[in-house]
Amino acid sequence: MRHWYLKGRIMSNEQSNAPRAYELLELREFKSTIPPHLLGKLSESERYIVETLSRLENQNNWLVSALLKVNKDVLDCDRRINEIKKDVSIISDWKQLISGKWAVLAALGLIIASASVKLIFDALWHLLKL
Repeated sequence: MRHWYLKGRIMSNEQSNAPRAYELLELREFKSTIPPHLLGKLSESERYIVETLSRLENQNNWLVSALLKVNKDVLDCDRRINEIKKDVSIISDWKQLISGKWAVLAALGLIIASASVKLIFDALWHLLKL
């Protein structure tokens, strides 16, 4: 059973029905792409070497394309992680500001100011009634 590291956890090939954001890489069987009529005049050892080189070239092309796709996914994950870090930093800054001593003093000042305004309006209302 082959396991592939994907999206922060190890997944086996049998877990293909699990929801995921990225494509699961499957190891493929590579075949020679040399036409048989070109191999007809070669000896058995030369034919083996040419077919092996063809399979290796196909495998190399697949690996390069898979690497580019994985690199794109990694960059996408990195961008999203940086956005989340920025949001967490903003929330942390607000939390620190609200829980700081200046926030407590501002809340006390607001309570005192509202009580003072109420007392002033009550006094003015009382004076206007007279």
